[in-house]
Amino acid sequence: MRPYALLYFYRRRLRVHAVQELLAGIGIAIAVALVFAALVAEGSIAGSAREVVHAVVGPAQLQLRARGGGGFDERVLERVQHIAGVKQAAPFLEQTASIVGPDGRRSTVDVAGTDVSLAVLNGLAHTLPIVALSPGGIGITGATATALGRGGPDAHVGEMVSLALRGVTTPLKVSAVLGPEAVGALSHAQVAVMPLARMQQLAGLQGRITRILVQSKPGAQSAVRAGLERISGGRLEVAAADEDVALLKEALRPSDQASELFAAIGALLGFLLAFNAMLLTVPERRQAIADLRIAGTRRLAIVQMVLFQALCLGLVASLVGLLLGYVLSVDVFHQSTGYLAEAFTLGSGTVVGARPVLLAAGGGLLATSLASAIPLLDLSRRRARDAVYVESGAPGNAVGGATERRLFAGAVGLIALASGLFASTASAALVATAILALATVLAVPLVFAGVLRAMSALAERLQTLTTLPVALASLRATTLRSLALAATGAVALFGSVALGGSRENLLRGIRGFASSYVADADIWVANPGDNQAVNEFSPDDDAARVARVPGVASVRAFQGGFLQLGGRRVWVIARPSGASRSVLQSQIVEGTAGTASARLGEGGSIAVSEQIAKERHVGVGGVLALPTPTGERRFRIAATTTNLAWSPGVIFMSSGDFARAWATSAPTALGVDLTPGANPLAARAAIERQLGPASGLEVSLAGARRARIDSLTSEGLGQLGEIATLLLIAAITAMAAALGSSIWQRREWLAGLRLSGAKPYRLRRILLTEASLMLGAGCLTGAVAGIYGQVVIDAYLKHVTGFPLATSLAGARPLEIFALVVALALVIAAVPGWFASRVPPALALEKE
Repeated sequence: MRPYALLYFYRRRLRVHAVQELLAGIGIAIAVALVFAALVAEGSIAGSAREVVHAVVGPAQLQLRARGGGGFDERVLERVQHIAGVKQAAPFLEQTASIVGPDGRRSTVDVAGTDVSLAVLNGLAHTLPIVALSPGGIGITGATATALGRGGPDAHVGEMVSLALRGVTTPLKVSAVLGPEAVGALSHAQVAVMPLARMQQLAGLQGRITRILVQSKPGAQSAVRAGLERISGGRLEVAAADEDVALLKEALRPSDQASELFAAIGALLGFLLAFNAMLLTVPERRQAIADLRIAGTRRLAIVQMVLFQALCLGLVASLVGLLLGYVLSVDVFHQSTGYLAEAFTLGSGTVVGARPVLLAAGGGLLATSLASAIPLLDLSRRRARDAVYVESGAPGNAVGGATERRLFAGAVGLIALASGLFASTASAALVATAILALATVLAVPLVFAGVLRAMSALAERLQTLTTLPVALASLRATTLRSLALAATGAVALFGSVALGGSRENLLRGIRGFASSYVADADIWVANPGDNQAVNEFSPDDDAARVARVPGVASVRAFQGGFLQLGGRRVWVIARPSGASRSVLQSQIVEGTAGTASARLGEGGSIAVSEQIAKERHVGVGGVLALPTPTGERRFRIAATTTNLAWSPGVIFMSSGDFARAWATSAPTALGVDLTPGANPLAARAAIERQLGPASGLEVSLAGARRARIDSLTSEGLGQLGEIATLLLIAAITAMAAALGSSIWQRREWLAGLRLSGAKPYRLRRILLTEASLMLGAGCLTGAVAGIYGQVVIDAYLKHVTGFPLATSLAGARPLEIFALVVALALVIAAVPGWFASRVPPALALEKE
């Protein structure tokens, strides 16, 4: 066919079947949007962080970094500058702190103390105003200003803020608000800068720095690295300047794996929705092909026409899906990264690469082409040109019993295949779930046929059900259309039950961890916002002062920090003897909590996350070497645990071991136990008064700390719930639209019933019965398969990502989702059903 002929036939189809094409396009757009939004949201975290890191390090290639928050002697900078091949070197002192604005709003920020050598190095962008490093002031980024309620490039410069750093609060003047023109991508991160000497004074770390950025001369990078290794003496970390990007990718990997699994399943189900939506157009397309063949049109021309129409529909729908997906990635799927903020400097921008566009749009075109190609089976030389018109029921709708049985047998085989994959390796969960979803669709025809037979038997027994026989006859006459609608319901329920159930189990597991983590004290004293207790504060006499408060039974010092272990930034939790029992009891994977707690108390032993042990090829009883600030130290593994929702992994050790290995006695939190009968609220208020407003420490009840940890860690997995919810909404909308389209296209049949004397209310009852049977059969199939899908996804989340997971059966959730989906779809479809039931009887005569 020539191009004008292809356009003519497609315009003609759009005039006659515009609603069907719109429905198919909506299904494709939804699928493309799901894939695109999830991929963009996932990649934006690492992408924006990469921009932030590069804005800081500039052209530096290497860095010398402390292994603890206390840093190292700043005189090391002079030794680094004298290494042959070093072009420039710049010092940093970095600490996590809290800034409180004039109106009481608080922002947790990464504070960097540096000097003008960083500008020479071209870090923090070459346009960094020198006023940002003026004595007595602090420069904050635009993102920090926004968090404090003072947006704008020069808003409120000169105002006073309070900086809570290492247990001390200091008033400072805002010297500059740094926007994109000054610090580039760093303006999107919550960061503050100040002069190095002032920062050292406020932190109580005189003469200490935490990092040196190094730019080497061309061709001298290897020699410079070797020199840095000699200076480190096995107590400092030598790494690439942009190492944080790789560490962040590793930290995001488990949550990304969970999100990718959910997104991939959501995309698969979305494409199945699109495929089912296209199936609704198959009867009319088959009739059009039959008419063309009878008219003498060549097979190649018909293939050309079908593929052209699929390409047009797929392109338009994919473009709409990409636009919708971008909006979703920014406003809905934008992942919260607050749970990573204590270990990484993160941006908040949205980064769109070529990969998400190609995968999403390519998938949309593929689904459209595959579904559009089904009518081309009629081009077989073994089929008569008018075969579609001699089939039983409405032309193009016939599905034989043998076909139903073959499809069901295929479904059983696919379930067996998925079970085998699931049993062999949990990492094959995506493939297994995809196979289960396909099996669900293949099982629908036989289940639907069984429902029709059961309803026929009921209609024969109960003669008063006069509406049921008419509805059954109509469903049998439009089998393919009915199956497409039923399969849409099956896909919707499968995804909602499987994804929603696994997400609930995951969130319950995180809540269980949060409860056990704070259970070792009634009241906690720590730096503001430091939920993981990794930021030190002055040991002074805080614990002694708190112990003197009436109602306080005991005060224990807790310690912790982050440790780079290979490519992971691991969370180290150090607690006094016996203070890890609660959390270990709920998070042990291998070993026993009692034995592990006793061995930790004895010293020389640790409990580590299972994925760390597997990566290092050690188990319980084995030895793991840790690169600590005092050099490499070897510990025996007493138990393996989950990752406690910190995706890179966790290491438990005793406070004594931590103090020796990190060479510090500074606490990162104080755990306060109250005497029996003491009022927690009154005790908290008394502790706050005892510490005074200048302490810069936050006093919180165990319940409040638990809620904050639960909220923060759950936010990082919020995308999982958004995918499951959006899929459910999309499925309900698609089913309602499909029902509405199907009802509207059958107005001539309804007009014939009205011509024979049927009242509108009776027609509405017939349509309601049909829709209930179609959706009921499909949704029931999907709900049952979804329960098995949840088991597969649970195993993946537990064994591959390492997240704490509370395994439980589906309970009443499948029934609740079943009722919700069917009810909402029927309610939405009732609107076109009401109008269609009032179709003029004369329409049937016009057809004649």
